[in-house]
Amino acid sequence: MAVLEQFSRQIQARLAAAGREPHWQPSDVADFMATLAPRRRDFEEVAPRLVRDIIRPRMEALVAQFPNAKCDRAEDAYRCTCWFGYRERFPTDARVELAVEHDERIENLVIRYELSMLPVFLKFEPHDKLTAPLVAVDDRIVADWVEAKLLNFLDTYLRLDRGQDDFEDEVVIDPVCGMRISRSSAGARTDYKGHSYFFCTDDCRRQFEEEPLRYVRFEVA
Repeated sequence: MAVLEQFSRQIQARLAAAGREPHWQPSDVADFMATLAPRRRDFEEVAPRLVRDIIRPRMEALVAQFPNAKCDRAEDAYRCTCWFGYRERFPTDARVELAVEHDERIENLVIRYELSMLPVFLKFEPHDKLTAPLVAVDDRIVADWVEAKLLNFLDTYLRLDRGQDDFEDEVVIDPVCGMRISRSSAGARTDYKGHSYFFCTDDCRRQFEEEPLRYVRFEVA
């Protein structure tokens, strides 16, 4: 408790030393915002283009190889997020995101890479970023970096592969009755929020469609 009181006194001392005089005048704020305005316009032009022309097409090319994966709906112009759902073949839920941001003074473009995997079976690179001057963004450098990040994720993801020949013969679990079946021999199938679900019979499919939230084990946001 004494340590907390000492910390509180340090806060109060700094507040007292700062005084009541403003450190920024209204004219200073106006000038600062005026310098940021053209940079913000440049960012709002460059960032969505990088996502649209470089980041999203490459992420969608990767997702297209996996029936248990999906990308977001492209409603956010500044980021792209993809999910890889839990399957018998790849027993983890993975989320990959690439976002285009800027630094405090909007002088540099920052492309941020984030990866999460649950449960975690192995070491992987969860964070990285590429920084470049906003006025001199090289599309080739950005594309090479994005491809390197996605290929690095793919290498990690494939280390989880349990080795089934293909997804058609992958063993899945009927979410209603719990029966283990292969995709190719499933009696019924339906899609819910971008993910495919397989059933031993049509009756199980109908029960799922009536109350999907009762049976969904993992729901992609």
